[in-house]
Order: sequence, then C-alpha cells, then structure tokens
Amino acid sequence: MTRRTAAPPEPRSHQVHGQRFDERKPVAAPGIERVPRVVGEPERAWREARSGGSEATARSRRELAARLLAGPSPAIDDSDPGSGECVYTWVVEDPDASAVLLSANGVLDVRDVGASELTRLEGSDVWTLSYRMPRDWRASYVVTAHHGDGLPPWRVATDRRAIRLAAMAGAPDPRNPLRSATMHDTAVSVVEGPAAPAHPWRAGPGEQALSVIDFPATPARRAWRVWLYEPSGSSPDDVLPLAVVFDGQVWAQARPLAGGLDAAIRAGALPPLRAVLVDSGDVPTRWEELGVPGGVTTFVLEDLLPALRMRVGISDDPSQVVATGASFGGLAALWLVALGSGQVGAAVAQSPSLWRFDLTGPLLAATPGRVELQVGTLEPEMLGACRELSGELARHGRDVRLTVVAGGHDWAWWHPAMIDGLARALRPPGA
Repeated sequence: MTRRTAAPPEPRSHQVHGQRFDERKPVAAPGIERVPRVVGEPERAWREARSGGSEATARSRRELAARLLAGPSPAIDDSDPGSGECVYTWVVEDPDASAVLLSANGVLDVRDVGASELTRLEGSDVWTLSYRMPRDWRASYVVTAHHGDGLPPWRVATDRRAIRLAAMAGAPDPRNPLRSATMHDTAVSVVEGPAAPAHPWRAGPGEQALSVIDFPATPARRAWRVWLYEPSGSSPDDVLPLAVVFDGQVWAQARPLAGGLDAAIRAGALPPLRAVLVDSGDVPTRWEELGVPGGVTTFVLEDLLPALRMRVGISDDPSQVVATGASFGGLAALWLVALGSGQVGAAVAQSPSLWRFDLTGPLLAATPGRVELQVGTLEPEMLGACRELSGELARHGRDVRLTVVAGGHDWAWWHPAMIDGLARALRPPGA
C-alpha cells in the first residue's frame, strides 16, 4: 500500500532500437468478489455476556473486554485447519471514535468500504471485526479511526483514489508488533496466517554499508543513482552473481534489503552475490521510465551493467545475472530479459503490471532465460495475466515458474518472496 498515488497517464508508444512497443490502456482493478467478513467470537461472546442484572452484565462485559484487549492482534482462530482457512479477529479500543476502519491490502473494497468498518460492541469503547481468510495469508494493514461528527471521509469520498487515500490515512495496529513499511516509508502492520511462508530474512541494514553510485546526466538520459550491495568479506575482484533490483530507493532505505540478503547468504539459501538497487525516482518519473522498454531498461543495459563490470567482478554467465522487482519493477525485470540480448538470464517478476504491455512476443523472441512470475490471489487482474503469460511461455518450452501467494499487491509478501525467487533463479539447473 502507498498513500501517494497518481492517476495513470494516457498510454503511449515506445520506439527502441527500431522496434515499436505500444502500451495498453489501464484496466481499472476490480474489487474483490466478497469482503470475507464473518461474525467473530468477540461479538458472539459480548451478546452472551449477560448474567442477570445490569451490574452483573456490565461486570461480565468489562472482564471480557479486558481479556480481548490483552490478547494478540489480530487473534487467529485456527481450529479448523482442514478447511484451509482461519478466522482473523481485530479488537481496537477507541472511546472517542465514531467509526473505525481496517484497511487491509487486497481486502478493502472501495465499492463497499463500509464492509471493512469495525463494529462497536454495545455500550463499550471496544471495536471489532473478523475475516475468514486463507491460513497462508500475509498482508499489510492500517487502522483508521474517525473522530467527531459527520460521516467518515472514506464514506464521503466519491472516486476510487480519494476513498483509498482516506481509508489508508490511519496508523499501524498498536497491539501488533509485526511492522513493515510502504514504498514511501509509511509504517504499516502485518498480519500473517499460521501457514504463511516462512520469512527468516526479515532484517534491517546489512553488515556493511551500501555503496552509493551516482551516474551524472548525459545528453541521452537523466542522472541516476544506484546502491551497490556486496556480501561481507568479499573483495572487488571476486566474481559473483548479480541481482538487479528495481525501486532501489525502497530496498535501500524504507525496507532495507541488505540485512535479508546477509541472512540468506549466511544460511546458505543464497550464494554470495552482489545486488544493485536502482532508484526509480518520484511518482511521475516512475510512470515514465520504469516498466517500459526504454527508460530504466536502456540505462541498465547500456550504462549500468558495463560500469559495474569495470568496477567489480560479475559472472559472465548470463544465468547468474537476475533482474527482480515488483509491480512496474516486475515489468522492468521482464523487459531486461526480453531486450537484453542475453545479458540478463533470469527474471523474478513480482505482481508485474502486465496490463501495461503484452510481453509474450518480446520474451519469445529473446534469448531464452529463466522467468518466475509471482502474483497474489487478491490481485485478480494480474493473476489472470500472469497465468496467461506463463502458459504461453511454457507452451513454447521456456523455463517459467508461476508462484501464487495468498496476498494482494503488497510489499508484505514481496520481500520474502523476492529472496526465495532469487534463490531459485541462481540455483544450478537440475538442483
């Protein structure tokens, strides 16, 4: 999730090395089929907490509220694991609120935002909401409260963007210690189901500082900044695999990737590697240059990779050069394989924005490489596009993997899944 969004510009055509690539018109993301809300145990227990007179009822409910607020947030009922689902229950105490909203990535439906509002337990300062979701669900969320008279702003707003901005204007869950951040370094909470893929790579800054490399502007392009990760104990002469990571400012600052790479290398999940984190600039620049056949694609192939090879040892084996990113960054990773003339041998594309371009033809025309498409069950437009692309690549004998995750368009799962994808991409064939 991010609070700074922009309306998409009109589609355009791109001319790269004599080839024309046309953008497709953006498709409005559909809402989820049904907000998975259920009546949770707090609501049932509250109704049942009547034991005769009003004083006994009040005492019983005070004790119940104390127990609810002393527990974890969210509380997870995994009493029926055979169903593949759990009941996730949030309990929030806010005596001054007139409405409280849970803005969970992939679940909040702007067409029916009221379905994500918490219910106030009668006669109390306690609010609650329960969802039935997969056991392996992982998502970021914030809790947004409205204080004062009148309707909450998410009910007053009339367009999709304004509703989302109002809904996401809240703060992390104070009773949930598991935190994350958006690409603009806004703190969010994270919910993880009992069967969510392990995330042992959750870590902060790396063991050694990232190197900042600035590329000054030239007549052909703007200035660029990248950050270079090198594993502890390595020397510039060591010939290592390389990961090209898009939205580098996020992975260098808001969601430090270096510590996760350190941990994965120590555990043997990743070989020692270098990673170059490529800055995508502000929102308009990101729309203009990330995920298109020119822009950052041209910069990486014509400027960045040659400069890095002069600076440090990078494997000459294309299969050891992997591009990865999420959303527009996932699209950019695919373009590097499609247009890289064999320089980039693998891509780990997370929630790639395939609504913007049809990559089937360019990838089939390119030197074959490994492609992993990772996508969430709660982003149906991208899920369908990824299934279609992976099916076409597989039909033509290409090395492609489709990984489907119980989540939305969300940094909460992109982080662990990226490292897992890099590990698979750099694994020797047949291993």
